[in-house]
Amino acid sequence: MRTLVTGASRGVGRAAALRLAGDHDVAVGYNESTAAAETVAETARERGATATAVQGDVRDADAAAGMVESAVDGLGGLDAVVNNAGVVAPARTPELDDDRFERVVQTNLTGAFYVTRAAVEHLDPGGDVVFVSSIGGTAGTVDASYAASKAGLHGLTRALAREYGGEGVQVNAVAPGPVETDMNDEILAYLESVDFRGHEDVDTHLPQYACEPETVAHTVEYLLENDYVQGEVVNVNGGMQFR
Repeated sequence: MRTLVTGASRGVGRAAALRLAGDHDVAVGYNESTAAAETVAETARERGATATAVQGDVRDADAAAGMVESAVDGLGGLDAVVNNAGVVAPARTPELDDDRFERVVQTNLTGAFYVTRAAVEHLDPGGDVVFVSSIGGTAGTVDASYAASKAGLHGLTRALAREYGGEGVQVNAVAPGPVETDMNDEILAYLESVDFRGHEDVDTHLPQYACEPETVAHTVEYLLENDYVQGEVVNVNGGMQFR
């Protein structure tokens, strides 16, 4: 399977690209971190994959489409896309200015749509789209911009699952709770600064509070390999929120 993973130079995207390497050929999507993306691609090649690093700012429709085309060219086609690129810029609503709000929504939601819109033209029956969302999309954690962008991904997942299911393309999402990444450190620092109630104090019903990126990558792999899951948002949050 030939798979594009966006935001793959670090964190969950990096873990997903490297977990898939071997069974999948991978395009390592990135925006600014060229050296880190090239390192991920090289590690993937060492694990037996054909791998290439592909650059593009997903907030720009043309750049997102260009990233997809670079992935197609580098891998000789495309069978799946993992929309992982995302940012967080938390602020209380009075301080959540237009630029900050739009940057988060355009990266996390609009960018995922741009990449998917370009990618589905290449996906044959048996193809997959996976969105990396967050518990914030259902529980409203962190702040308005992040929660809104992730909730939008859930609606996008279900709409595209209905639209493309008849063509044999599966569309699903994974919604992690806290993950040990630089982004989560930024989130926790913000929550502590505003004395946010209901995050660190929430019982995950497991010994650990956060998971490693590889745990989320495992679920991404499951969704790509299971041929009878459609339109689902799979929670990976340790029981922080039951559904």
